Amino acid sequence: MKYLIKTAGILLLLIKTTFAMAQENYEIIAMISPPNPDMSGIAVSSDNRVFLGFPRHADNHKEFALAELIDGKPVPFPNKDYVYPSTKPYKEWLVSPHGMYMDKNDVLWVLDDGKRSGQKEIPEGAAKVVGIDIHSKKILQTLVIPKPVLSDDSHYNDLRVDLIHGEKGSIYIANSGFGEHYSLVVIDIASGSCRDVLLNHYSTSPELQFMGFLEGKPHVYDFKNQSFPNGGADGIALSPDSKTLYWTSITGRNLYSISTDLLSDFKTSNQQIAEAVKNEGQHPACDGLAEDEKGNIYFGAFEQQSIIQRTANGAYKLLAHDRENFVWPDGLAYRNGYVYVTLGQWNRLPGFNNGKDLRKPPYLVVRIKVSN
Repeated sequence: MKYLIKTAGILLLLIKTTFAMAQENYEIIAMISPPNPDMSGIAVSSDNRVFLGFPRHADNHKEFALAELIDGKPVPFPNKDYVYPSTKPYKEWLVSPHGMYMDKNDVLWVLDDGKRSGQKEIPEGAAKVVGIDIHSKKILQTLVIPKPVLSDDSHYNDLRVDLIHGEKGSIYIANSGFGEHYSLVVIDIASGSCRDVLLNHYSTSPELQFMGFLEGKPHVYDFKNQSFPNGGADGIALSPDSKTLYWTSITGRNLYSISTDLLSDFKTSNQQIAEAVKNEGQHPACDGLAEDEKGNIYFGAFEQQSIIQRTANGAYKLLAHDRENFVWPDGLAYRNGYVYVTLGQWNRLPGFNNGKDLRKPPYLVVRIKVSN
């Protein structure tokens, strides 16, 4: 019995030490407070410039929608006219940028979900993907998501840009759904052609019997009585060779993948795409994903208030944990040996808490050193 007690004590000490080491393994690079809004998407350039998106779908704020962090402070990017609310056509300004991605050429791709809190409609031209040259600050591409692909029940959450399929590349978008409309969206950059695939497929939809913990309290998924952020396809990642796309549902625990040879080919039928989906096993329930050049995938595990690494061979590793600050890890980006994370507090919004806003600014942006 003494041996068992001693062994259990050593094990507990090891667990505590592991969590303590992981908890210290991050650096705060920005603390954002009102009147600046709560951020979501994040992207990092080859020379470590950091860009943040500030969506309006949960809070129809009047501040900038896209910014670059300069000396830890958000500065409107590429210019004020493009990122503040405007009366110009929706195609000509950022309405509600969500997911962001930096390609190998340092082009910043911004996914505008087009949705503003309190407004049911997503006007045509509001939902789009924009490519920005971060050096010249020029808008290189504006790819509008048209009807009938566009639905007011769509929530275009995150994206990846594949530069090897198509004349100028292909874009893959995770649509987690404001209503019960879940899918992946594929855009051919050269032509602007766009289509919805895997619509309400099991791999893009919420897991109906999902239950999870948020800040120590259990929550059961109920679309008609929502007590925590939920939806379908959300986190998205691309393999280093751009041959495989991965995605997760925000209300689910299964990682799915598909060949981009099939997904990018508009001649492939919906049935062929559905039949090609692979289940890659379970993962911690999460919001955003990030990936690196070695095929590792990173998860913002909201139940565990942690950042988790999945190696290319399917092993999982704890990178960082903080019960106080990792309330809702949201956007993730990997660059030059670091994982960058926006620490949202979306589960504390009034809509999930009987009308009470439980958010506690400042909102943090952190980075975590990865040992590969």
